[in-house]
Amino acid sequence: MRLRGFIYALIFLLFIVYLMTQDRAHHDASRSDAIQKAQTQEETPAEANRSGNGTAKVDQAYDSNLQQDPKKSIRKGFFWIGIASTLSQILSATTMLILMMFLTKDELGIATIAVATGVIFEAFNALGTGQAFLQAKQLTQNETHSVFWFSAGFGIVTYLAFMPMAWILEGVYKIPMLAPMILVMMLKMPIASIASVPLQLINRRFEYQKISIYQTVTSLGCSVIKIGLAIAGCGAWSLVIGESSYVLGMIGFAFYFSKYRPALHFSGQECKHFVTYGIKCSLSNALDQVTKNIHYLVVGKFLGEGFLGIYRIAYELAMTPALALFNVVARSSFPVFARLQDNRCELSSLFAWNQRNLALFAAIPSLAIFFCAPDIFGLFPNPDWLATVPIIPFVLAISFVKTQLQTYPDLYRACGKPEWPIRFQLIEAGGVFILGSACLNYIPEQYSLYAMMLIWLILLTSFAVQHRILASNFIDITMRSITKSLSHSFLFILFTIALSTLPYIYRDMLPFSEITHICIEAVIIIVALWAYTRFVLKVSLSDFIKRRRQQGA
Repeated sequence: MRLRGFIYALIFLLFIVYLMTQDRAHHDASRSDAIQKAQTQEETPAEANRSGNGTAKVDQAYDSNLQQDPKKSIRKGFFWIGIASTLSQILSATTMLILMMFLTKDELGIATIAVATGVIFEAFNALGTGQAFLQAKQLTQNETHSVFWFSAGFGIVTYLAFMPMAWILEGVYKIPMLAPMILVMMLKMPIASIASVPLQLINRRFEYQKISIYQTVTSLGCSVIKIGLAIAGCGAWSLVIGESSYVLGMIGFAFYFSKYRPALHFSGQECKHFVTYGIKCSLSNALDQVTKNIHYLVVGKFLGEGFLGIYRIAYELAMTPALALFNVVARSSFPVFARLQDNRCELSSLFAWNQRNLALFAAIPSLAIFFCAPDIFGLFPNPDWLATVPIIPFVLAISFVKTQLQTYPDLYRACGKPEWPIRFQLIEAGGVFILGSACLNYIPEQYSLYAMMLIWLILLTSFAVQHRILASNFIDITMRSITKSLSHSFLFILFTIALSTLPYIYRDMLPFSEITHICIEAVIIIVALWAYTRFVLKVSLSDFIKRRRQQGA
């Protein structure tokens, strides 16, 4: 009965998408005439739109040219997506801290296994054709429709094919009710596949404000769902349902903001290029999610779901800055890198600028987490959560290194080499799985987790040398340029450390010491980030609002 219910739900979802296509038929007919006319005049579809042969809506949706300064575009992306990602991660971390008051460490550990499995599976959504959309220089409407239907069909068929994996994992971990949780989390994959095309159309237009809105609103909705279900006593299900609900908001905002409505058109030949490129991206994305989540599965298997719950809290809190920046890099840097792939000089300058800002935006929030962690977990009456404090410095170091390495895979994908990151992901995933399992199995329990994280950190650091060699195929990169690029950021970071150390040393002398200290550190970090954004990046929220009002007028 449960299997039948899932199948009915997927059929209903596909039917809803079909209904959305009906108001597109007339527009597609006029668009086809415009494309044929453009081909007769030896113009590309984008050129036809700019010359007036297409409609204004199509021009807005399919013209992928970079029409402003690249650094300005990526700065805009850093600003808007940075705000959204930061707010989303703050919401996520705050929600997790609230859930600690209602969930046991065992319930949190069980939910973590289900969520990690679902996230890995979701990485295969649309078979990577979304990133192929961003990398393509020209895009016709018929290609868009064909890829949409391929993505939707692939997502649904793959979900049905891999459903038995849920019961296999339940047998491995011997946890009752784990299979239904995994099935719910795996539903994110077909829904994300359907949302892939409209989302990437928004990215092609560099409409970062819209991305910021949908990401923030959807994250807020998920947080409310998690907290409400936890208060209602749903236990591990509160996390599972809350996490899986994110894609429902995503698909709604994607179609609303993109104005895209799929037509009943499909051609395998039109999909071929996107699928060929997308398979490499999909494999890379899946391996990336494996490397980000395999440690949860290893810790849960060898140390149990109770300790996994403690480790999950430490990792989530410490990785908050890095997770926010991963979204910024993927959504703001990659589209611009793809447009500049043939301009080595401009791409080199932009890459160095990107790395410098990533270093600072990763380090400053990490400082706040490092200084505030003892006080944050000291506020909870359950003493079990204090075990997270010694884990956090190790995770902070891992998150900083991962943030600095994150730009390289996006550079390779933008320059047409999506398979290059795969070797690093295989080594990292294999290293964490094999060496991590050995550490947790053979080293005494009180040292085993720290040994695993230390090996992980050494492994990541060694990747920097290899990335430098590979990146030289596309950009001019030297140790001198890297040092020069990062020097200003590290000076700013050292100044912030000095400011944060004083209240940390004298925190016991403060009234309501824990809460007061946390508030002071938060103010220092917010002011530091604002100062850097305003005076170094030269980005102002008021300036963006004025421009939007002028454009609206």
